[in-house]
Amino acid sequence: MTGWLPLSLTLLFAQTPTSAPTEEEQRAAQELEFRELQLQVETLRAQLEAQQQEDQGHIQALQQQQALQQERAGALEQLRQQRLVSLQRAYDWLITADQLLESGELAVGPSIAYAQREISTALSTAADTGRGQTVRLIESALERLSTVNDAVDERDVYPARQQLQAAGAELHEAWRLTLNRPGTTLVNQ
Repeated sequence: MTGWLPLSLTLLFAQTPTSAPTEEEQRAAQELEFRELQLQVETLRAQLEAQQQEDQGHIQALQQQQALQQERAGALEQLRQQRLVSLQRAYDWLITADQLLESGELAVGPSIAYAQREISTALSTAADTGRGQTVRLIESALERLSTVNDAVDERDVYPARQQLQAAGAELHEAWRLTLNRPGTTLVNQ
């Protein structure tokens, strides 16, 4: 009975005695493992290249966006500089008109017209850049000037000078706001 026991356990577990793999089998297994590793390396390399291309595309998009932002910032700065010049010229024309009225001269129409033209230019550059408070001040000054010629035509110099001075104060404040906010795109300027 003892002879049955080792044989029956071998049959029971369906095991056959294992022999060591041959050298050829080992080489074949190593080659298979090597090919699998090569395939993994190639897959990783392809994934890396795809990621690099995606990253490069993202970098180029960011560079283009930055270039557009810099271009826009340059354009906004140019508009701001133009607005400062126009506001200063308009203010100078208002002073000229006020001095004429102070000296008794009523021919202020050309000075007012030049001031209105400069104010309109300043208003267009302020409106282009979304400058809220600056736009309101410039519009108010322009509105005030529309009443000056009527007052002068009626020889009512005092209200005309008051309107010129109030318009001048608004232009000065608009100029100050514009001067103090270089390179910004704040809506509330």
